Amino acid sequence: MIPARKAGRCASLMKASQRIRQEIAAVFANTAMPIEAQARCGPFGLRLGFSSRELAGTFLPAYIQCTPETIDLDLCFSAADHHDFSALVPEAAEKPRLLIEDGIYSVWQPAVIPVLFAVDLAAKRGVAWLPQGEAPPWIRSRPAISLIHAMMHETPWCAVHGAAVGSGAGFTLLAGEGHSGKTTAALACAKAGWLYAGDDFIAVNSETGQIEPLFCSARLRPALVETFRSFIGETTEVSDFNGEPRHELSLADLGDRIGGGRLRAIFIPRRRGAATLEFTPARQSDAFRALLPTTAYELPGWPNEIAEKVARIAGLAPVFFADTGTAPMEIPAAFTRQLERL
Repeated sequence: MIPARKAGRCASLMKASQRIRQEIAAVFANTAMPIEAQARCGPFGLRLGFSSRELAGTFLPAYIQCTPETIDLDLCFSAADHHDFSALVPEAAEKPRLLIEDGIYSVWQPAVIPVLFAVDLAAKRGVAWLPQGEAPPWIRSRPAISLIHAMMHETPWCAVHGAAVGSGAGFTLLAGEGHSGKTTAALACAKAGWLYAGDDFIAVNSETGQIEPLFCSARLRPALVETFRSFIGETTEVSDFNGEPRHELSLADLGDRIGGGRLRAIFIPRRRGAATLEFTPARQSDAFRALLPTTAYELPGWPNEIAEKVARIAGLAPVFFADTGTAPMEIPAAFTRQLERL
């Protein structure tokens, strides 16, 4: 349950961005996080703070933990038991809300399990607040991605909905809707020794084509458990939201094989019944349509800028439809052959 909102004439007269900036500053001024970690997320270095072990256990497995050269964002994960951000919840709490004002970016996502994200871009501080102490599965696998999106706004970088893997033949970006085969292809390549940059959202530089991983997570359908048993530990959590069970995987054990590289091709997986993997030439517009809808839907704010970046990314490399066939472990070799032809 969301706590009662704070009252007061001064609070009501204060701009929303000022209230958010003040609340964020108070968290970092008055609170020592009991659990801290550092990570890299795309082109950024993060310092992560968690107000409880439970929250750390929920979100840390998705992050690529390391010691970055610079800290671009201090990010605190907290729940109602530790901080009261109810003053930042819109009056119509059942509706989503986006605020972009005076260097503040804030997103209220009510849904079944509400979440508040807010970042002070000037101070490089952000918060993820979970009123109920928990988060939906898709947020656990890509925690606070909307704040990373906000940090990318004035850069060439873009968080895009897709998977990406790379080998000596180059990096491929896998674009398409859910259930199209992106995760299958990405994990098959990771199992074969390729570099892994993600199966859900990845970071792409829209000018250079450089790809970097945002997270080390993956969400696997039960039907693929036996194929990718080596990625599934005994305690891997299984989420079931809206009747869609998923094994929530952390691929942190891949170590140095979680990484990025230069985009060489864009493959659009689809299942059309081929026995073995088949490639068909596609257009830049096909890649644009495969990348944009979920990217724009999941990342609130600046839709025109997102579309422009995605259009540039779609034009950086050759594009192919890829009917991924019925033998997942044949995908890496087929990808290699196609990349070497380019």
